[in-house]
Amino acid sequence: MGKISLLLPVYNEQVILKDVLAKYIADLENIRLKKQYQWEIIAVDDCSDDESRLIMLDFARQYQNFRIVTLAERVGKHSAVTAGLSVATGDLILMAEIDLQNPLGFLEALVQDHLDSGVPIIYGYRQFNGWQRRKALMTDRLTRFACRLFVLDGYFTGIVNAELYTADVAAVLRDNPSKTKYMRSMNNWVGWESKEFWYASEYTDSEVKARTEQLRQRTHGRGHVKPRRQVAPLDVWWGVLFLMLAGIAFTLGIIFTPTAHVILLGILFTIGFAGVVLALLSFLRALLLARVGKVRYRAGEVIYEIKSILNR
Repeated sequence: MGKISLLLPVYNEQVILKDVLAKYIADLENIRLKKQYQWEIIAVDDCSDDESRLIMLDFARQYQNFRIVTLAERVGKHSAVTAGLSVATGDLILMAEIDLQNPLGFLEALVQDHLDSGVPIIYGYRQFNGWQRRKALMTDRLTRFACRLFVLDGYFTGIVNAELYTADVAAVLRDNPSKTKYMRSMNNWVGWESKEFWYASEYTDSEVKARTEQLRQRTHGRGHVKPRRQVAPLDVWWGVLFLMLAGIAFTLGIIFTPTAHVILLGILFTIGFAGVVLALLSFLRALLLARVGKVRYRAGEVIYEIKSILNR
């Protein structure tokens, strides 16, 4: 009937990678048997420095439709997904994360939701309960507000954990002129209809931690290294500078309060309050950029460079 391409960005996932890949393959096999869709997995290795690549090579030896795209340098999740999109050949393009909480069957349900609705873009949201849901939604709203506040064109975050596109959408996304390559903003640029698909987690957070520890012990203690987010240093220094300016202004205002003219005092205290506000905004911007990655706006900048493709 057709073909599905599943894109998976991979960076230092050795602890959970084998189990998650086995789950995704089982899910895709169910889709093949029930809906006659052939499948391929495109695992994009974002310069992992643990044993993730060895695990992927083992799967590539077992499955000719398991492809490994190796990048020349680390570029982050969204540019890695864009690299995978550039080589995908499916009629439906699915994107998912290496995540223990994604249950067996959620890919099949995502595809079925597309077949039932005919909507070309579907966002898969993991259903949180209680405080987890409130925390996730609050994080989503705060980041959206900060992105609008700082006019970060090309960045839009959410709690989406999987995405589905038709081949027509994927073809347009490949030609997107954006230098940031953040998939959600690229989807907004395409302008086609989209819908949300909610699914339940397989494990709670505490169960995930316990399961991850079991897997870590199985891999003889070899650590699962997550990339560290680096706070943008320039914004931090601007924040420090604004705080110093505010401190100087408040100090002078307090010293000259008995003798200075009211207009001068008003100017000093206005500068002080403005410095505090600008400092807070600078620190907020630094934290935001640490969350979504540094903006790449320079014309002609290489977003990703594919070093090799296995099982081409």
